[in-house]
Amino acid sequence: MITNYTLDNLNEAQRDAVCSLSLNSLVIAGAGSGKTRVLIQRILWLIEDNNFSPFSILAVTFTNKAAKEIKSRLSESLDTNIESMWVGTFHGICYRILRTNFKEVDLPKNFQIIDSDDQVRIIKRIMKDNEIENSQIIPKQVAWYINNKKDQSIRSDKVSDDDFLSIQYNKIYKIYEEYCNSSGLVDFGEIILRTLELLQKNDEKRKYYNNLFRSILIDEFQDTNTIQYQLIKVLAGNSSSIFAVGDDDQSIYGWRGAKVENIKKLQKDFKDIEVFRLEQNYRSTGNILEAANNIILNNDSRMGKNLWTEDKSGDLVKIFSASDETEEANFVIDTLQNFVSEDYSKNEIAILYRSNAQSRIFEEKLIANGIPYRIYGGFRFFERAEIKDVIAYMRLAVTNSDNNSFERIVNNPPRGIGEKTKNILRSIAKEKNKSLYESAKEAIENSLVPNKAMHSLIEFLNIIETISSILQKDELPHQISEIIKITGIKSVYEKSKSEQSRSKLENLDELVSAAHEFVHVDLEENETIIDAFLTHTSLESGEGQGNEWDDCIQLMTLHSSKGLEFPIVFLVGLEENLFPSRMSIEEDNLEEERRLCYVGITRARKKLYISHAQIRRQYGTDNYCMPSRFLNEIPENVVEEIGHKSKMFFKKNGIFQENDHKGLSLTGKRVIHKKFGEGIVTAIEGSDANTRVQVSFDDVGTKWLILAISNLEIL
Repeated sequence: MITNYTLDNLNEAQRDAVCSLSLNSLVIAGAGSGKTRVLIQRILWLIEDNNFSPFSILAVTFTNKAAKEIKSRLSESLDTNIESMWVGTFHGICYRILRTNFKEVDLPKNFQIIDSDDQVRIIKRIMKDNEIENSQIIPKQVAWYINNKKDQSIRSDKVSDDDFLSIQYNKIYKIYEEYCNSSGLVDFGEIILRTLELLQKNDEKRKYYNNLFRSILIDEFQDTNTIQYQLIKVLAGNSSSIFAVGDDDQSIYGWRGAKVENIKKLQKDFKDIEVFRLEQNYRSTGNILEAANNIILNNDSRMGKNLWTEDKSGDLVKIFSASDETEEANFVIDTLQNFVSEDYSKNEIAILYRSNAQSRIFEEKLIANGIPYRIYGGFRFFERAEIKDVIAYMRLAVTNSDNNSFERIVNNPPRGIGEKTKNILRSIAKEKNKSLYESAKEAIENSLVPNKAMHSLIEFLNIIETISSILQKDELPHQISEIIKITGIKSVYEKSKSEQSRSKLENLDELVSAAHEFVHVDLEENETIIDAFLTHTSLESGEGQGNEWDDCIQLMTLHSSKGLEFPIVFLVGLEENLFPSRMSIEEDNLEEERRLCYVGITRARKKLYISHAQIRRQYGTDNYCMPSRFLNEIPENVVEEIGHKSKMFFKKNGIFQENDHKGLSLTGKRVIHKKFGEGIVTAIEGSDANTRVQVSFDDVGTKWLILAISNLEIL
């Protein structure tokens, strides 16, 4: 049955795990340690050496891509129908069970799966039909609430939340359940929940699957959530063996329900479990691994392991201290261009960042230099929905005849202008050859739409007129800030604590920063700065992005980078309140942020550049930045500092070393700063890394600077 089975390509630790005779096994597999190879070889070993039927093995992973890779590699060795094997994602496996047992779970034979967009549309319809109108209740947030409850195996009749908003959400959840049941619709959360309920309530079916699956293998076990763990327990029963592969140091999805504590829970719930550690890394050089190991060592709640490699130490990790984010971006682009000229492929180079908003300045520099790039797992900055919304408001205020912009924002954020009202406006526009904006005015003047819609249209037109007035005065950054405020776009995302909403808020703030950089742009004849900016946003969104198969620079968030590897990695923005993020610091969630840093570092195979800026424009203002605490956790012997040395990276005996300003006798000295020019030091406060100096600059007035990263020079 197996055509080329061998264990010769495994190291000793991998072979011990693959050939474990224990009933249950937990394999802690470090980054680049060959976990997929171990999982596949375990399946082959069960079939070849233990006479397991290929169809008595269940292998579960988290992405279709990972499932496809496992199937592809199994097909190279097995002379059997791979598609009939139980290999797939949690959703894929559960969908297969539901299809077979549709009667037992009260579903029609041809039940349909709905995606997240369908889910939101249904919720909107429910709210309209049931006259649920509240500016605090946003359909996407209701969908998040419903999915979150299902991930915890909680039906609407079992919800115990008693705050006002949750009560309203749960009311919609209950109607939503009834609607989906009557329509034969199943969302992603329902696929797993209904499968779990089938196995919990139907003894015959539970025993059938317990007997069918002699061995259950789970990939990326650290990413399992509450309901997925429950499902594994029920499927395993008392007879199936568990083979879980994961890495607690790479658990970075807590914000979407992943429970890293499931690793320890597994050891309590399953008897006779043996733990294996895969610590030999086949990806990165010694210096990169030493940096990663020393950072993750600072996390308390971990299983513990130490990655090592037979490879050489390799290049030192380069840490670049930039004066600001523009210099940071210029350094990254210049450096990667040098590598491309040395015959590295562009797709061998990745720029990783904590926040989606950080991509903008790198995109602009790449476009300016004619370098193709690809945003992995996301949209380019000016193609992101929230950015396009703000731009559409600007466009409509500048050109009232812009029907595309009108269609996009007339009910965005939601203000009660539905398709019925839009159709009336479209009819007027077509009949009288008017723009939709003009048609809205006519509809109001002649009472052609219902009262409620009329009030909403009046509100909308007032907003556009206010924006028109704003665009006649003040500077571009202030104009955009005001547009974001008065349209209510930002408030929609502020009501949610989801990672996606936080990312959108950061993007909106970055749009204001982009406007600051645009203030002094050279204008064409008869061109206003508004015209130039709108043209800029169109051009930036229309070029530079490469296709998946093109040779182009890879840009992505750290979350998107998991599972990938590149010869050259630029890890940018290592500053306090950016990485680690402000929210992780406030919510005392630094361990997951540190794991995210560990993931980012271990994406690099040969060369790793880490950068931070001393000044970064955020929320429309210049902020002085402290280097990330993670930099202080990297041992000095594996690092080469380049750029404006901050003298802050390394600490000995818990005390930051700062030798450039002994005695701090600076008061009254005349100094020069790269950005602010010349001035006089008027005050000093603090000590060590926190020392601040007040400088009265000749041109820009008085500013407080962090001494260790200010790069002030005494004249």
